[in-house]
Amino acid sequence: MARFGAGTLGITMDHSLERVLTVHQTAMGATRLPLELQQQIFAYLDTKSFFAARSVCKWWRFASLDYVTLIKQLGRLPILLPKKAGEIGPDELYRIWSEAAYTLMLGVNVKRLPDGEGSMTGPRRGGLVVGPRVSHVTSGDHTVTINDRTIALFNTSAKQPRVLAQRPLNDLKETVGSGPWLKMSPTAYHELALSSDGRLLAVAQERTIQIYDLLAEADSFTVNEYISSAAGHYICGLDFEEDNSVLRVRLSGKGAVLYLGTPGTISRQGESVLQYWKSKAGLRHMYLDSALISNSAGSTADQTWRLAGLQLLRPFGDGYLFAAQKHGGNESSHYVLGHVGHSTPHNAAAPIVEPKNVTFLARMESFLSAWDYTLNGKNESGMGMWENMPGAHEHHPTFALSPDSTMIVLAERDKKAVRPTPLTQLFLYRLPSAQRLLSTLHAQRAGNIEKWPTGSSFLDRIEGQSQRVHEDVEMPDVDKQAKPKCSVARLPVCLNTIRGIVSEMKFAQHADGGLRLSALSTEATKSWSLLAV
Repeated sequence: MARFGAGTLGITMDHSLERVLTVHQTAMGATRLPLELQQQIFAYLDTKSFFAARSVCKWWRFASLDYVTLIKQLGRLPILLPKKAGEIGPDELYRIWSEAAYTLMLGVNVKRLPDGEGSMTGPRRGGLVVGPRVSHVTSGDHTVTINDRTIALFNTSAKQPRVLAQRPLNDLKETVGSGPWLKMSPTAYHELALSSDGRLLAVAQERTIQIYDLLAEADSFTVNEYISSAAGHYICGLDFEEDNSVLRVRLSGKGAVLYLGTPGTISRQGESVLQYWKSKAGLRHMYLDSALISNSAGSTADQTWRLAGLQLLRPFGDGYLFAAQKHGGNESSHYVLGHVGHSTPHNAAAPIVEPKNVTFLARMESFLSAWDYTLNGKNESGMGMWENMPGAHEHHPTFALSPDSTMIVLAERDKKAVRPTPLTQLFLYRLPSAQRLLSTLHAQRAGNIEKWPTGSSFLDRIEGQSQRVHEDVEMPDVDKQAKPKCSVARLPVCLNTIRGIVSEMKFAQHADGGLRLSALSTEATKSWSLLAV
């Protein structure tokens, strides 16, 4: 059987291991078999068992480095290998296995935890009146209902809900710029968003948004705005994000998303919260319009792509990490992790996103986009099958990023059948490390600087500063690196299918170094522990 020494992989092994290859290695029963028989056994293990066996002891790890064994194990994973496996050298083969084990989470132990109460079940629901004619929204320990044009704020942390404030819906006495009157019937359909502290309530109908301070006087005025960018569509979802400093507005047309406000600039003083939303940096400021992010300029019809359901995740570099669906571009729809830069124009007081300054950092496969990896039927782990893969058909998914940016969870609503209660599937992806994401960002920025994708890069070239950009960023020599001869599909782990719409997802760090993931819906709170073994 073909095999190679550990030295070719840059791994330091004891001389005793190299001297004992075909005879028993120690007196222990687990390592008394000849090396060739151990490697033969490893070839029949499933991939997760093989990954675990490599961590038992240094003898088993040495035995797992066999070339033929690794080829057989890689053949069971969703990986595209060259037709001639002999073209891959030992070092490259081991690198492929390490990358596949990390990306496909072979060493991550996912454990389901007991379910908790949902946002509107059991004691938290109490005597709240909810139904087809009553709109409601929950954030943390606070719930708001709109019943017959009356807004009520409840504290739902105890067994019985406690009323904190009430006020009428302010829709009969105000106008909104060039928009229509706010008058709406009591049965009108509303979209609601409640801030994390339970103080601000955003109400949307069609293309008009109101923001209420629920702790202010009952007859106080609100912040109103007619969203002209939503022309031809209607508002189908609202979310407060970035510590309540921005409002994520989801539109009905092809998953378009607007971000209103300025991230990280809201005042902490309660009496000036509405003043922020009334200012030019508040509700009237368009921070991001996902409809403007595309490569349609200078592209053919087959190359044109667009983003749907975009969600900003956290600040990163000189902009934000985001997740979204990518449609078009002569590819099947799939999810992407990307970076978008922002800048402050000379005639503006607040920053805006540069729609052409977009970099894709990681690709997250859907069922259709992963066919090249899964149609061969050799994936014995079950990853990539239709029942545990996202369809990338939902225009408004929800994402949550782990504290170390190495995992992302996706909530995708099921639209395959009409059900009285919607179903939401949760998928967990493994992402590259933050350092690798930053290196990828710098590498792609350096490669695209000559294309002048933004106004700032154009000025840099005019002023002769583009050379300094290359000197300031320490870049790997991409040309000298060997091109990868295979491709590893970034497939998710399907966590569960939840009844209802998931309203909140969050990660928490555990003392043992693992992560805890929680997903809140109206029916229940699902939790998982994630521990790298």
